Amino acid sequence: MPKHIIRLVVLIVVGAAAGLLAKWYFTAESFYEYGHYRANSVPEIAAQDPAYQTPRYCQPCHSERHAQWSANSHKTVICEVCHGAAQGHPQRGKLPIPVDSVKLCTLCHEAMPGRPRAQPQIVLAEHNSQVSSGQQCTVCHNPHAPKLGGVVAKLAGDVAEGRKKHAAACASCHGDKGISPNDTWPNLAGQRGAYLVRILAAYKSGDQKDVMMSPVAQTLSDPDIQNLAAYYASLACEGAPGDLRLGDAEAGKTLAANNCAGCHGPTGISANPAWPSIARQKPVYLVNTLKAFRAGLRKDPMMAGIVRGLSDADIANLAAYFARQNCQPIAERKTKP
Repeated sequence: MPKHIIRLVVLIVVGAAAGLLAKWYFTAESFYEYGHYRANSVPEIAAQDPAYQTPRYCQPCHSERHAQWSANSHKTVICEVCHGAAQGHPQRGKLPIPVDSVKLCTLCHEAMPGRPRAQPQIVLAEHNSQVSSGQQCTVCHNPHAPKLGGVVAKLAGDVAEGRKKHAAACASCHGDKGISPNDTWPNLAGQRGAYLVRILAAYKSGDQKDVMMSPVAQTLSDPDIQNLAAYYASLACEGAPGDLRLGDAEAGKTLAANNCAGCHGPTGISANPAWPSIARQKPVYLVNTLKAFRAGLRKDPMMAGIVRGLSDADIANLAAYFARQNCQPIAERKTKP
């Protein structure tokens, strides 16, 4: 046999032997015990602390937010999708709170042809003037309960019947024409009818509680509620602005732009029939209501998130600002000669 063939055979044998030796040396002992992987990796991975802790980990410290989240449409989106992995929290510090909610929310909710129609989607440039002008999604949506409370209730009441029911049940507190004589009770004249239907139904069902309103609402039938809402919505929102010494209206204007305008309008005239207008509302009533939301005495996920960071002075300033505003929509205002 030629020498070069012998050398080639020897080289092949040496290479094969080196390969077999390397395979023996570098292959883990437990490799292929259960399949094409290292068997010991299974208990090693199982022994590691999970980076994602699941919402159950968050519940003991954040029970209020957990309750909101678990009862709403975001319950399929775990906390750590938005706040990051909770491994080591809270010993290693707080989890981040997303600042750019538009960028975060549109990852799932920006309209795209391939997304299922059941998933709410928006065309960002057309979704409300607030978003297109740079407002964050969280101005209107509580991220833990994003569905807006207030699907617009159908308004189909009779104004004349509402006037009769008003005189019998409501006039003593809310005034002969829906303008309250007491600063602690709200004006109802010119209020959004769909909002009145929603809030009266909530008082009747017990979803919303008030020592004075709950007993009254529980005596109302569904037609009564519709009729009252139609009557108050038909009235002109007039009346004196109430005690304006509670706060600084100029400071309240800035707070309103940052916290309230997205839902209640820049001057307190709501753009959505399901949300109340608060322009020219009684300032003491506004103060008491905002404090009740802050304390959890009145339940609304969106309002709870907004008022949580407001001080007593902030609330007084907001009340003073909205109490001074014209409650008539611009299109309905009469021009003076």
